[in-house]
Amino acid sequence: MSGLREKQKAHRHDRIIEAASRLFRELGYEDVKMEAIAAAAEVAIGTIYNYYRNKGDLLVAIVSLEVEEVLRAGQRVIADPPWSAEHAVDALVGGYVEHSLHYLSKEMWRQAMAISTTQPISPFGETYAALDLALARQTCELLEKLQALGLRGL
Repeated sequence: MSGLREKQKAHRHDRIIEAASRLFRELGYEDVKMEAIAAAAEVAIGTIYNYYRNKGDLLVAIVSLEVEEVLRAGQRVIADPPWSAEHAVDALVGGYVEHSLHYLSKEMWRQAMAISTTQPISPFGETYAALDLALARQTCELLEKLQALGLRGL
């Protein structure tokens, strides 16, 4: 029973994230109401509030999802880097840029950065800073691997 319940919960969560991401892209973050997200996700408004306190929490969840996928792709680059340092750095950073608009629009990224800048000690700001730091650490990890492999050219 709990296995089915967990699957249903995960499916509801996915629908909420997908609906919020789509509506934020289509209508703009500021113009989207939580009720519209609930309707698009086919859940009760209270269900959304079981997962998220506000729209900002939803946005940081989408940012987190985006960054986690980018970090996984980056780990694949580090595990098997291209033949030159230039190509390896390009693959890593290019992957960051290429994937950055999968879930989020440019406007959504601007909104996320604005919130993290104006509210750096909020849960949103702290999560955003941690994600940013994870990307920086991964870049350093690639550079260390390239040095260990003796690849030059940076």
